[in-house]
Amino acid sequence: MNEENQFQQNINSEDPFIKSLYSDLNERINAYEQEDAVKIDKMKWKDATGSIFLMILIISYLVYTLF
Repeated sequence: MNEENQFQQNINSEDPFIKSLYSDLNERINAYEQEDAVKIDKMKWKDATGSIFLMILIISYLVYTLF
């Protein structure tokens, strides 16, 4: 509860710099909370195939050069 009071005090601050920072932060938080597209997709195998293939090539080259 103390954090909410501190946040509100900073929004109502006399210092224009602090007031603008906290007002902007409050607007961004509200926009983020109201956004419906905050959906995170899980990574699929096809997203990682290029990286996996490149790692296999590098590991194969290193093993080949060591032996």
